Amino acid sequence: MLSLNFAQSVNAILTIGACNTLLLRGQPGMGKSSILRAVAAQLPDYVPSYIDCTNLDLGDVAMPVVDREAMVTHYAPNARFNVRRDSTAPVLIMLDELTKAMRPVQNMLLPLILERRLGDVSLPVGSLVFATGNLDADAVGDTLQSHAADRMTVADYRNPTAEEWLQWAADNDIAPSVMLFVHENPQVFDRYDSLGNKQENPSIFNPLTGNIRAFVSGRSLEKASNIVKVRDTLGDAMLPLLAGTIGEPAARMMEAAIAIESRVPRRDVILADPSRAPLPADISAAYLLALRCAAQASPKTIEAFTTYVLRWKHAEARTLFATSIASNKEKIVWALKTDNFRSIAASCGKFF
Repeated sequence: MLSLNFAQSVNAILTIGACNTLLLRGQPGMGKSSILRAVAAQLPDYVPSYIDCTNLDLGDVAMPVVDREAMVTHYAPNARFNVRRDSTAPVLIMLDELTKAMRPVQNMLLPLILERRLGDVSLPVGSLVFATGNLDADAVGDTLQSHAADRMTVADYRNPTAEEWLQWAADNDIAPSVMLFVHENPQVFDRYDSLGNKQENPSIFNPLTGNIRAFVSGRSLEKASNIVKVRDTLGDAMLPLLAGTIGEPAARMMEAAIAIESRVPRRDVILADPSRAPLPADISAAYLLALRCAAQASPKTIEAFTTYVLRWKHAEARTLFATSIASNKEKIVWALKTDNFRSIAASCGKFF
């Protein structure tokens, strides 16, 4: 299936978003709503506007204003769009869950989608508009008529790969054991419409099997991380809470990853004496430490972490550490200034 990933979607909006409204359709919880932040970060002069279309009624788009002198009415946009008659700053408008909006609301938004006009007010020159929605087959209430789709560039938004999600997780304070769970179980980012007839994957969203309540997604993994971080306080409640967040099959697999984390040395122990800190006992523990050390690396800790990583016997884990650092544009700059990191990278060879 032809589809776009997160980075391609962001680039497409930046490139054609002023003339084409890109409608990204994909599964729940896989990062569509995060695209606004990513685009806005590259357009500091734009005014971002997040519009949750599921909450809109007709009066929430534009309202009639009476011009008593001319005896006519004009449509004034709702303030949430950040568009005024005298606006000059371009806006970045995200129409989230457009395909779940009421039909009259969708029709009201069509001039914005095609003509960059909201009511009687045109958007400032250069303004960008894009939209998101779920797939019709997801069975979560998404519909789009042909005349509306013809006004947009409609693209399939694919799930992230485990590797893509891990790069994001390393930069967003996700619990190491949650990252290890994904690293060891990349199939949790499969899409149900890509499974073969005899394939089963109880961890993913799948309306064909009725698994639509608690399942693994980028969003639910972030919530699972919040639970895992306070597991000592939650005690026995952790597992049922995880099951209610990512589903029981995935929760039980994640429990195994959490158990591994209890067997590896703490961060402070490694930093205090990286030359003598206990080494990971097996490859799974080494993978967890690779993900954790890469996520926690900073200009102050990189020397200690790389000293520790160089002692590992697991080449695959050293490679995971190095490539995780390399995927971060800021970290790789100062990491390459250390002899230890360059040694690790050299030992990785073509994998790095």
